[in-house]
Parts: sequence; structure tokens; C-alpha cells
Amino acid sequence: MLRTKVLVIGGGPAGSTAARFLAKEGVDTLLVERNFSFVKPCGGGIPSPAFEELDLPMDAIKKLVNSVKVVSPTGEELQIPLSGGTIAIVERSNFDPLLRKKAEEAGARLLEARFFRFIKVGKTMTAEVVAVDGHIDICADYVIAADGVNSRVRTALDIKPVPSIMTMSERRRGAHTDFCEFWYGSNHAPRFYSWVFPASGGISVGTGSTDSRAVKIFLERFIERRGLGGSGDRREREGQISLRAYKIPFWQDDLYCRGRVLFVGDAAGLVMPMSYEGIYYAMKSGEFAARAILKGKMRDYRALWRKRFSKSFFIMKRLWEYFLKDDERADTLVQLFKRPQIQDAAMGLWLKKDVKKETFLSYLSLIKEFLG
Repeated sequence: MLRTKVLVIGGGPAGSTAARFLAKEGVDTLLVERNFSFVKPCGGGIPSPAFEELDLPMDAIKKLVNSVKVVSPTGEELQIPLSGGTIAIVERSNFDPLLRKKAEEAGARLLEARFFRFIKVGKTMTAEVVAVDGHIDICADYVIAADGVNSRVRTALDIKPVPSIMTMSERRRGAHTDFCEFWYGSNHAPRFYSWVFPASGGISVGTGSTDSRAVKIFLERFIERRGLGGSGDRREREGQISLRAYKIPFWQDDLYCRGRVLFVGDAAGLVMPMSYEGIYYAMKSGEFAARAILKGKMRDYRALWRKRFSKSFFIMKRLWEYFLKDDERADTLVQLFKRPQIQDAAMGLWLKKDVKKETFLSYLSLIKEFLG
């Protein structure tokens, strides 16, 4: 049996950040990741100020994006320059291992193994994991569940799965964009958006839907709308794309801790509504969970999160409910973003994570004024 103070299950941004913060403070931490070679499908966008805030490796940045492009259902395009920062594009195949390396350099132990079940849950916990050499029991005082939207820890504790949306994306070699593009339209992204992001050697293009059976059709429709070629030439494109499907959680604000098990990142559904930004918030949740454990106060985790982010998540959820209800309202959203004041307020929330009360009131006032 292995013994550790904190067992972190999952080696993505949330788990690696939690392990790094704990290990830096001298806490015995063991990070278990089922597959060190796994690459999560992801656009890889992170607000550039986060790199200084979270002491992230700058060499992980593959491209800096200075503008976003928003396209309405009727085809109106709006280019918005980013003020107060840029969007840093990372490749998860490189970024996640770098975060694990930083955790290991801080003193965390790493183990490639799959979480199987809990043998004991209480003031101390015993988890059974499966490594290449067989089953291993791990005894820990705390567990951080960072095992994603399909969290096996949730299942083991009889907690219902995270509500989610299915996305499908592909990588296109040789294609190019200088923007992070957000395309709206119920024909290819009902109540969601389709995207084109820069990626190493090409672009990442994708879409999402609550109807997992239709998401592939929606992707083909978007590819055609974007002028990248429709389904008729998929055979011709074979070998030049990498098609991936993955779930993104809906934020519910309903799960942070269960006893001494703390849920972070996608396992807790901590993805920003409407924009579906997840990497930054995953890392912050890992930091907050670590800080709660360092103080021995589990309630601190939820308090830290809600103080910093609940207002912005709440307003984004309300904006999603209103503006992405149908194409007419999505068109209105693009019209709204023509206003410089709205652009500045939105970029403050997105890039600088400006959560001051006056920022929210100003933002809401501008939207209310526009809608009449």
C-alpha cells in the first residue's frame, strides 16, 4: 500500500496545478493520471495574463492572438481587438506534460494508473488504482478529483454525472487564421457556437450540440459555411485532419466537496457558461482546492471560488439563456458587441477576469440600455 497526504486523481491542468501548489508547501502529494500520453480535444485558448498569475511556462505558448472574430447567423462579421491582454494558444499535448513536470519539480510524485474504486471513505481514504503492474491501494487524508467530465470518482461516490454538451472538432493542417473565430447559427450550432482557432501547423475547427447524434452533421454544415469544404470531399481530406469528439460540462454550481474529496475542473463542471472557457478556471479551482487543504478547511474551497468567480459565471449563464435562445437573438448579440463600451467590459471580464461589482453593474446597464 502507498501512503500520501493528498491523492490527486487526474493529471490535466486542474490536477497538476493542485499538486504543484500543495507540493510547494511541503505537502506529500501523489498525482495519479491514467494515461500520460492522452491529449484532450481542446481549442487551447488561455488569457495571457494567466501565465503570470499562475506562474505558467511561457514556452508553452504556440501563438498569441490579438483579435477575435464574431460572425452572426446572418453572416455579419465583427472583428474585436483584445485590450488588456491577448489569447495564448497552447497545444494540450505539450501543455499538460509541462504542468505535470512543474508539479513533479515542486515535489509531487507522479504515477500512471487508472482510478478503479474507493475501498474506504472517511477521515482517511483508501483508493484502488490499476497500474501496468497491477492493482495498487493508496491511503490518503484528502482526495482531489480532477478526472474530467466523465469522472470515475463521481461514479464511485454515487454522484450523478456532470451535465454536458457534446463537441466535435478537427485539426486542419495547412489552413490559417489570425483570429479566434466564433460563429453563431442554429443550423450548425444550436444554443452554442462553432469555432475556428489557430493551432500548430493549421487550425482547430469545431462545433457543439446537446444532441450528440447530430453533432457530426452540424460540424459538416459549419465546415461548408466556413468555406473549408463539405462532406463531399472528406475522402480527399483524409490524412490531413484529426476528428475528435468530447464533452464539455455545463456549469451547475452544485459540487465542490464531498467530505474530504474535493472536485476541481471539469469534474466539478467549472467551465464558463456561453464562452465555455475551461483551462484557466480548471487551474484556479486546483489552486483554491489546494489552499483549502493547506488550511484544513474544506469549506474554504467553495468560498474562494464563489467570491472570485460566481458573479461572472452567473451573468454569463443569463446571457447564454437569453442571447443563444434563437438566431434572432444571436444576431442581436453581435449588434451589441459593436459598442466599444460593451467590448471593453466584455474583454475585462474575459481577459483580465475583472470581477469588481462596478464592472458588472456597468456591463448589465449597457446591455439593458441596448435592449430597451
